[in-house]
Amino acid sequence: MIVDCALYRAGVRTSEPSTVAEAANLAKKGPTFVLLALSEPNAEEMKQLAGAFDLPPLAVEDGLEGHQRPKLEDYDDCVFVAVKSVRYEETTMQMEIGELDIFIGATYAIVIARSALDIIHGTRIRLDEHRHVAALGPMATLWAVLDAVIDDGERVVDTLSDHGERIEQTVFEGDLDQSEAIYLHRRRVDRVMRSVHPVLPMLDTLERGEPVPSPTSLQPYLRDVGDHASRLTEELGQLSSRLDGLLNANLARVTMRQNVTVQKVSAWAAIAAVPTIITGIYGMNFRYFPELGWPFGYPLAIVIMVAAVVVLRWHFRRIGWL
Repeated sequence: MIVDCALYRAGVRTSEPSTVAEAANLAKKGPTFVLLALSEPNAEEMKQLAGAFDLPPLAVEDGLEGHQRPKLEDYDDCVFVAVKSVRYEETTMQMEIGELDIFIGATYAIVIARSALDIIHGTRIRLDEHRHVAALGPMATLWAVLDAVIDDGERVVDTLSDHGERIEQTVFEGDLDQSEAIYLHRRRVDRVMRSVHPVLPMLDTLERGEPVPSPTSLQPYLRDVGDHASRLTEELGQLSSRLDGLLNANLARVTMRQNVTVQKVSAWAAIAAVPTIITGIYGMNFRYFPELGWPFGYPLAIVIMVAAVVVLRWHFRRIGWL
């Protein structure tokens, strides 16, 4: 399904073709470029797209299958790029990984989105707001897509950092084990890292212009996106390290709480042992006990048991076991 289609002339959006065939005809005329964005195309749509723009068969196969790892491939007359987008819903703590497959030719830029329609919207905004960049040709579309992907990644990382701080506060202020929460959050960070990190070598290749040529005037913009991607990767690495340290701290606190519990149980067991021993001796039913014929024998046994309990409780409280 086509979600955006436009003809850019000197960086200005001049017309909006409604079909793939119309877009291909306009692209062949030049010296302009056509931006064509589709969402979840089926096999028939991909076949029509490949025939209209003469796309490389291997790239079309990758675009049809989806679930590609982030990569950049040069097919001489076409550049194929696959990138991942990241969205995170804080209220439900659900992360959505989208995919964008991009075909860049001399007079066209085709973007295929899977669960990443917001990136297409962001791409259009960037091209319309930076007409001098859009005037540089189809590679400007790739810059706009990558910039939108990294910007979305920055928002996700900010949200993950805030969530990580709340988990950290819970670990050091609460008494519940947070191992599961930390582990799940660590997995989210790893998923974002796997999506963002491959963009770095991709941007480095585009910035150098070898083997994939890009306009010289576009390289500063690609460099800027590369700087943002580098900073984002560093933040993800730091967040990952913080979560590792937090997991160790959480385990240490769990162990400490267990030790405290064991100490308390041991102390009360020792306290209960003394009266248990005394009553156990009297429960042996021997005939001759010195105290049996003495009026104060029973009260004396009670006093001894109470005194032993009081002394032991005082001792364990003094050493911090109770």
